[in-house]
This record gives sequence, C-alpha cells and structure tokens, in this order.
Amino acid sequence: MSRVDELIYELCPEGVEFLPIGGLVEILDHLRKPITRSSRAEGEYPYFGANGIQDWVDGWIFDGTFLLLGEDGSVLREDGSPVLTWAEGKIWVNNHAHVLRAKSPDLLLRFAFHYLETANISALCSGGSRVKLTQASLRKIPVPIPPLPVQKEIVRILDTFTELEAELEAELEAELEARTTQYEETRNRLMAFDVLEGHPLSGLIRELCPEGVEHRTLGELLRAIPRGRRLTKAKLPEGGSTPVFHGGLEPIGFTDNPNTPGMTVMVINVGASAGTVGWSEDPFWCSDGCFALPHSTLILSKYLYYCALANQRFFVGQVRKAGIPTLAAASVLSLSIPVPPLEIQKEVVSILDKLVALVNDMSYGLPAEIVARRKQYRYYRDKLLTFEELAA
Repeated sequence: MSRVDELIYELCPEGVEFLPIGGLVEILDHLRKPITRSSRAEGEYPYFGANGIQDWVDGWIFDGTFLLLGEDGSVLREDGSPVLTWAEGKIWVNNHAHVLRAKSPDLLLRFAFHYLETANISALCSGGSRVKLTQASLRKIPVPIPPLPVQKEIVRILDTFTELEAELEAELEAELEARTTQYEETRNRLMAFDVLEGHPLSGLIRELCPEGVEHRTLGELLRAIPRGRRLTKAKLPEGGSTPVFHGGLEPIGFTDNPNTPGMTVMVINVGASAGTVGWSEDPFWCSDGCFALPHSTLILSKYLYYCALANQRFFVGQVRKAGIPTLAAASVLSLSIPVPPLEIQKEVVSILDKLVALVNDMSYGLPAEIVARRKQYRYYRDKLLTFEELAA
C-alpha cells in the first residue's frame, strides 16, 4: 500500500467531498489588463495569455503564486482538460486567461493545478468553433477536497515526478536533436560529391564517375513544373481520402481523386510556408499553392527530395515577399543539383531514409521513449487523482 493509499484509508475511507472551485479560490479577473502588441515595451516580466507566456514586458500587475486557465481561444486540450499555466512571481496577464489565487485553507492551489490537468470540462465551455470558458462556468468546476495531508503527499509525488520527467525529456530531446544534426550533416556530406575524402560513397563514386559528378538545374532535369489546380475547401466532398495540399504541408482537406502520383516532391509556392519542401508517399491533389515536381528517368524522386530539402533555404530566399509571399516556378527550376548515376542515388536515399527513420519514426527509438514517459506520468497522475466521492 502506498503512502497516499495509507492516508486515504486513515483519513477519508468513505470518500471525499467534491466542491465547486469558485468558492475555494480567489478569481482576480477584474485586475487583468491587455496590452496591444504595438504598446508593449520589452522587459523582464512574463506577459501571459490563454496558453502561457506570449511576451515579456516592463511592468507587472500580479505578484505571488497563481493558477491561470484559458478563457477563450486556447481553452481545452484534446482530452477536454483545461489549458493551465502555473505562474509565480511578478507577472502581467491579459484578458484571455482567468487568474486564480489560493483562498481556502482546505485546498492547496498546487493540488488544484494537478487535479484540473485530469478534469474534462468541455461540457462547461461554450462558443462553438471559438471555445470559451466564462467565469461563471469556471466557478462551477468541481474539485475533490481530500484532507490536506493527502493533498500534500500527492503534490509532492507529482511535483517530483514532473521534475524527473522534465529532466529525462530534456536528455532525450537533446539526444534527438543530436541525431537530427547528425542526419543534416550526413545529408550535406553525401551531397558534396566534389570532395571525396571521407565521403561515405567515395569508392563507388570513383568507380562509376571517375571524372566527377555532373550538376544540372532542375529545369534541365524536369523541363517544366505543371501548375496545380485549385480546389477550395467549399468544394471538398465529405468522406474523401485523398489529401489536398495548398500553401502548406498540412492538407487543407480531402477529396475523392488525386491529380498527382505518390512518391512526389512538393514545394509550397504561396503564403507563409512558401519555399518549404515536402514529400508524399501517396497520391494527392496538388492545388495551385503547391508545386509537384515531375518524375524523371534521370533522377530518383526520393533523391530529388533530399536534394531539394538540403536546398530549402535557397527556395525560401527566392520567395517574393511583397504582398502575398510567392515562389515562382522559374526560381525552383534554376536550382542546380548534383546528378550522380542512379546506383549512387539509390545508396544516398538508402542511407538517409535510415537516418530519417531514427529521427522521426514514433514507433521506436527516442521519440517513442518520450511518448512512453509522458504516458507513464499521466497514468500515475490520473490514478493518484481519482477519488471516491463521499456519499450525500
């Protein structure tokens, strides 16, 4: 039996009372104040909005320990729990976050923070597409009130677990960043065919192209880039399975039929993501905000993807910034890349695919370890914060 179980068995064996949080905390919303972006002066104090720190300013309106809940916009997580922020010291809070301070001696604010991370409050929210948690609804959120020794022990355990989790995640993310750097360095080294000393494929390169690897522009390899066909969200059918790309690497929706084959390189040509390089294994619909680079017998599409990705800065640098950011097809076709024999291209792709899998595949390796740590924490947190309600 754990220490928490012992305390519950000793102090509240029949269950605990649940009370509306509004009567247990101070809600200081009347003191918060927004600052327009143009009026903010850079400073040392955090400026909080609905989902955390938005800026740093030169003044403060709260000083102490506070629990912040999003009021509108970023209010709910996917599981229906509220977006929370724990804040200490001198802070400024705008009118998009509720400000809670400890009041009742029966409830530790830190305990409330941990509990609310597990609470589904979606039924208390309104606003349709722009979710809102009004102060009246906030006051109704029920929280358990176990005896203070139980609250303190749970807070101690979860705070310790959170610290350990943060340390472990920092180590794992540092390792993941190191692998990402390794991938980028290996990719750039593989593409540097003019310097064979230390090149992973130097023997094969000397054998197949003793006079060096030729460079060609994408215009010479692909001739032209066909323009995609616009398909607006309003025209997308329900239940489509083919992704539609326009102005970004996240699909704007789905349609019934593709207009572009799979195994194709994409370059976004309009909007904030103009110049970004993407890859689609599956057939998709290419809108006019996205270039789909044609297939060629002279170059493997996946090799072309890695070349384009290594030169993404070039594409971004070619974007016309005036008005709506736009990347011209001629700028894409002007890029010059090394074109070794197909056998070498296959080897390059094989090496880079393996490195990418190590970095990105969530089914194994470090990313999976990070996910496992988070799931483990949530499991123990939810278990600790599940109470039998005291019978009326």
